[in-house]
Amino acid sequence: MLIIVVISPQYKEDVEGLGPDEHCLHTKYIHKQIQNEFIQQGCLNFRLVPVLFPGASMRHVPNWLQSTKLYRWPQDSSDLLLRLFRMERYIVPSPGTGLTLSVRPL
Repeated sequence: MLIIVVISPQYKEDVEGLGPDEHCLHTKYIHKQIQNEFIQQGCLNFRLVPVLFPGASMRHVPNWLQSTKLYRWPQDSSDLLLRLFRMERYIVPSPGTGLTLSVRPL
């Protein structure tokens, strides 16, 4: 199961703000849980799909998530859909017949 992390200026304010979670969506708690999973996986990103919404920039991305592939909405929508469906853009060709090595004495 993938986790889409929607990054916006409001998200940054919600997770890094000093006050309580005003939206009652438990944003800080969820953010801490996905950060813990990221760390437990050895900082390898298997499930998180960070999406930068319009108005957001790299400064709105949490530091621990900046080393992963980011998608910009709507510019990267086709790449994002490929990621969500776990499909590859380029299909690797199947290997043909193996090479034959012939040795002839001189």
